[in-house]
Amino acid sequence: MANLVGAACSDVGLNRDNNEDSFFFDDSLGLYLVADGMGGHAGGEVASSLVVQTITDYIKHFKDKPFEYPERYNIFDNDLSPASNTVLQAIHLANQVVNSSAQNNEDLHNMGSTLALIMTDGDDLTVAHVGDSRIFRHRGGELTRLTVDHRLSEDPQFKGVINYESTMVSTLGHTLTRAMGVKPEVMPDIRQMPFQDGDIYLLSSDGLTDMVSEEMIGQVLDLDENLDQKVQHLIELALAGGGMDNVTAVLAAAQPKTKSFRKLFNKIVKGN
Repeated sequence: MANLVGAACSDVGLNRDNNEDSFFFDDSLGLYLVADGMGGHAGGEVASSLVVQTITDYIKHFKDKPFEYPERYNIFDNDLSPASNTVLQAIHLANQVVNSSAQNNEDLHNMGSTLALIMTDGDDLTVAHVGDSRIFRHRGGELTRLTVDHRLSEDPQFKGVINYESTMVSTLGHTLTRAMGVKPEVMPDIRQMPFQDGDIYLLSSDGLTDMVSEEMIGQVLDLDENLDQKVQHLIELALAGGGMDNVTAVLAAAQPKTKSFRKLFNKIVKGN
């Protein structure tokens, strides 16, 4: 069995005055997420912060509690594990919190956020997203995108309905079709998959993926460097590519649990 070890970095970019991205990771929880906010005034910052805070608080409180535990959000998917259902509940609660906050504060009307999230669940990984923040897996030298953007240009809801070749759609292709908090209900994409030692997972806002090609991202993750160095390289590439938006990247690398215990033992015994 493997566990995940993370690193993260965020930058305001070269074209924005404030950073509307938020992120969180906790190796002990096995939880990693990125949220990219949108909305006038401070709306984007508020939305992404609410998404991250609500989800992390909910998962911390309920992850190891029985499913019959009171005060859980009232939603359940029979196809998902208890841990994945906890993630699902947290996402729906966060959507409700952002939507309610937007409705009750005129300055925050129309705010919303994307979400990209992974969480360990035994030998499996829960992968969830809303919007166009992406999740990638780097395994055996190959980079694979695990998410489909909820944009007009990609969202499977609109397959066969919209002509993607048209000038109008190519212009509006970045328009989000799903986002956290924009509507009272949200439909996240959520699934479970096995993960293994050596995997590296990348969660990022579109400030990275709009500026840096997947080929270049894969080359960075191939480097024989530590996670902190790799995540810093990704941010630097986004800035070198124009830095048109806030840019955030969270990396999570899978390694055997015994390796972590050995490092801890050596620290205690050797004092380094």
